[in-house]
Amino acid sequence: MIWDDVVLQRPEDLVFSVPVFHTVNACCGASTAYMLRRIAYRAGAYAPGIQEYIFHELNTSREGGTIEKVQRWFSAHTYDLAALGYRLQCRRVAVPTAAILDWVRQGKGYRGAMLPTNFKRLHPGAKAGGRDVLDNNVFHAVGVTMEQLDPKAKAGDELVMIDPWPGVDGQAEDREKVTPLLELAHKDRGLHALTFFWSGWS
Repeated sequence: MIWDDVVLQRPEDLVFSVPVFHTVNACCGASTAYMLRRIAYRAGAYAPGIQEYIFHELNTSREGGTIEKVQRWFSAHTYDLAALGYRLQCRRVAVPTAAILDWVRQGKGYRGAMLPTNFKRLHPGAKAGGRDVLDNNVFHAVGVTMEQLDPKAKAGDELVMIDPWPGVDGQAEDREKVTPLLELAHKDRGLHALTFFWSGWS
């Protein structure tokens, strides 16, 4: 009897797409939900199902409207995530943007960060927020992960910025390379951030 050889694939060998949930009032939560999925997938633990209901809570202003709400959500769900096999950890920091980006880069996909930002600094176009949305009323934040920006290009992982509200003027994407404007936009929010990592990658 001949047994076929089986080649195990690593998570990074497959193309895995996570949609970016667009929201004007829950950017902190939406960018966090995206990152948690990506980190869990890189660790080989992501399995869509009942977990999606838990993560979707972050897309609401009640659970994902501010950095404080996201921090509380994570603390309240730490046990639930662990029971599902998610060895995710969270820390709140207030450090320069460059240090956070370097930390995420070194994590090789097992780390991510959510940074509250000033929407106008990141999207300086006139009425970028939309005709019916005052730019100053956008509770904005972005996520930063290491992933393939364009899987079809067969390029390696790079820093990717996840923007749940990239504006409506067509000047930005919801997934793109980290822009130099991020540093000032983040600084305007006191350099606060939530960092996420898979246990063992702290």
